[in-house]
Amino acid sequence: PKEQEPPAEAAAAAAAAAAAAAAARDGRGRMDGSFIPPGCDASADECNDAAQVRCYEESMVKGFWCPPRLRGRNESLIEAVNDWHFAMLNDSHRNQFYWDAMSEAVKGKKVIDIGAGSGLLSLMAARQGASRVAAIEASRDMVDLARLNIQRNGYADSIRVIHSLSNNVKLPEEEKADVIVSETLGALMLGEGMLDYLSDARRRLARPGAAVIPAGGSQYAMLVMSPSLAMVSSVQSECCKGFDLSAIGSLQDTGNLFFTKQWGFRLNSLPDLVQMSERVKIVEVDFHSTERSNIPATKTFRLEALRDGVIHAVVASWEVWSDRERTHVITTHPEDTRDMPWGFARDMQWGQGLQLVEDFDSASKSDRHAAPAPFVVKAGEALLLTVRFSVPCRQTFQFTLRHASAVATTPAAAPAA
Repeated sequence: PKEQEPPAEAAAAAAAAAAAAAAARDGRGRMDGSFIPPGCDASADECNDAAQVRCYEESMVKGFWCPPRLRGRNESLIEAVNDWHFAMLNDSHRNQFYWDAMSEAVKGKKVIDIGAGSGLLSLMAARQGASRVAAIEASRDMVDLARLNIQRNGYADSIRVIHSLSNNVKLPEEEKADVIVSETLGALMLGEGMLDYLSDARRRLARPGAAVIPAGGSQYAMLVMSPSLAMVSSVQSECCKGFDLSAIGSLQDTGNLFFTKQWGFRLNSLPDLVQMSERVKIVEVDFHSTERSNIPATKTFRLEALRDGVIHAVVASWEVWSDRERTHVITTHPEDTRDMPWGFARDMQWGQGLQLVEDFDSASKSDRHAAPAPFVVKAGEALLLTVRFSVPCRQTFQFTLRHASAVATTPAAAPAA
């Protein structure tokens, strides 16, 4: 049976629908709670932090030298570019994925590129014969650089760069797109608002039946064990010279999902990483049709422990495909980036989501100053993994894990897919 939305969530959905209707009346899209890209400065109305945009030199320690080329530029954008944008541009497999995906789709077509950044995907579309490309980018500094890149590559006559969030762009009927292209994927597949921005673009900026690249994708989760991971995320008694420091373990964060690059490592570099369950598909989307309302608030999956041990974390990774036939696929599964020439760049721009695990049923009974109980399993044991998707946007999620035997009345749970 379909899960019912809690009253508070239903009210929030109704309010969002009303806001969307109001925005639609003046030709704009509305996406309450959706991701705003770093460096967004299109206008105070469009970007939540536009009024607080800070220049690079204002973020520096007093007395430090400021590189002249960075003076006056958006500090948030510079941080993001140095954090992941260079790695993204140098992920040659990602670039080839988009080149191949567009190769048969854009010739003679009008294309919009959402989150155009440097203009790379727009340049690809123009080179492959698109009749016209609208490159939409929310950062003024990036818009200026994209225009320079486009001019230097000889495509200024076929690519128009628009400084805006895509949900505030208005296009006349004759300029609406035949193809929508976007690379607004994050460490979590939907974490940068891709579903919302594509949904809005389909409704307002594209012709009926427009192609969307990528066409769809799936978010996955997998249980893992790694003593090395435990070494950097919990108190290990054997390392503390015989002192009991276990109270510090009470601060371990098992409620939030982190990204591997935040912790400064590649998951596939852990020497003792062990897969403790099959990888389960927690959500699949069709970027031609899926709306945030199609993703339930919670889903529970029944998994089986593959071996004896301790489950230390849940790993989240994704894969997306170029078209409905899934001709070309790109993934963030850690085994797919290992030993590949583009793998380090992939893991440094995306990597994987990672949430530490504790025993859900023991948590409510534990002492406030006690470390979380380790989640010990036996091979073949049934487990229940619950996913809670964020409200209202469904862009991120949280995991909780239970022993099926501890649940008096086992809830309906989807099998691993």
